[in-house]
Amino acid sequence: MTNLIGQMAEELFGIKADPDDVKGLREYLWKTYGSEGPEVIKKVFSSGEAAGFLTVNETYFFREPAHFAFLRDLLPSFEKTGVRICSAAVAAGCEAYSLAMLIEACNRGIDKPISYYIDAFDINPLVIETACKGVYGSRSMREDGSCFHYMAEPYLKKQESKYKAEYRIDSSLKKNICFFVHNLMNELPSKEYDFIFFRNAFIYFTNPNKGRILSNLSAALKKGGILVVGVSETAGVQHPDLESKNKNDVFFFEKTR
Repeated sequence: MTNLIGQMAEELFGIKADPDDVKGLREYLWKTYGSEGPEVIKKVFSSGEAAGFLTVNETYFFREPAHFAFLRDLLPSFEKTGVRICSAAVAAGCEAYSLAMLIEACNRGIDKPISYYIDAFDINPLVIETACKGVYGSRSMREDGSCFHYMAEPYLKKQESKYKAEYRIDSSLKKNICFFVHNLMNELPSKEYDFIFFRNAFIYFTNPNKGRILSNLSAALKKGGILVVGVSETAGVQHPDLESKNKNDVFFFEKTR
């Protein structure tokens, strides 16, 4: 049933399934359900179980720090209106929490705090569950982005678990973040974002589906809103409503209509 798994991965998730990931999913099907028949495969795709095997969930705090510096520099322009941000394909939530930490840190230095709201979603229900819990291992704090780690100090509490050190997000940081499960192949439920961060995930979608993904993201942006993708992904972003721009060596895409 390898062909059926690959077919459904592309049709439903928009990705080309890695052979090793397919093998892992097939082993799970036999162990859990005792079968890899069509009905079982359809079941694990509809429940979201398949996403845990076929999608990439690499994440850590303040990844690609130039993007956070870019947002920091633009935040003052939202003092009156507030800012609405979407963290797309958020995996276990580090990006969304990093965005909130950044805004909270900037707010401590001004008289009138900037209001903000962050929607954060992923297709994989298990990583969204992790994001809601807000407990992370030591690999969530890496050298990349370390210049912003001081912003995390008030909100990341180190604790010792039975087997390893962990970091727990302070509950106060969650008040303006909404985590939910969503498939980027479908239109986003909310609209009118000022920023969408969709980083290091675009490369996994097949070429026929990339246009669909960009259309769904563009439709959720305000006119003049900004899409930020991973540094290695900018060349692949082509959409009539998104204009490529550069500010301080950061490439981004502005919705023009």
